[in-house]
Amino acid sequence: MSSRIAGVCGIASQLTGLATVLVAALISPWFSWTESYISMLGIEGSVTVLFNSGLIVTGVLGLIFTSGLWRHLPSELLNWAGKAGVACLVLGSLSLSAMGIFPSTLEYPHNTASITFLFFIVLGFLLIGLTGVTKASKKWGWFSLCAGVLILALQPIPWPWSGGAIQQMLFCLPWSIWTVVVSTRLLMRNRASNIGSV
Repeated sequence: MSSRIAGVCGIASQLTGLATVLVAALISPWFSWTESYISMLGIEGSVTVLFNSGLIVTGVLGLIFTSGLWRHLPSELLNWAGKAGVACLVLGSLSLSAMGIFPSTLEYPHNTASITFLFFIVLGFLLIGLTGVTKASKKWGWFSLCAGVLILALQPIPWPWSGGAIQQMLFCLPWSIWTVVVSTRLLMRNRASNIGSV
């Protein structure tokens, strides 16, 4: 897979996910950012198909991106931990699609997919980050490590809202920024370079 295909899919995954949530929320007058959870868009009103399909497509695009990322990691990151980190990001993308396949009316599979999405994305960032900071790709490593740590740091904050939509969007922000930055590097790279200079 070429780096450009992976890069395009990475950026497209984030645009698709963001557009899906914002459009679904905009055309759902009952939805409240402070009193609702984002997953409610997949079970109420006429936007259910749009929302759930958007999650599935976002996950598939993310899967193409993370699968392509394997081929374009700096060689020093291709030890067991780096490979395990990328594999975790692949599993995170699959979990995101599963959230759309199993809406929150199917409580157990949906909640499992939600938890595994967060778990695998964070673990992937930490593994790639720790590998990078101990090797030559320190900028890449610190960038990945900070993304994972920031997601973890946001979890215990006592948010003032009864719903979880805003914090759910905030949880995804480091993942989105990481994906867009790395995807941009993939689009800009040439045959003689890698993305280790992030």
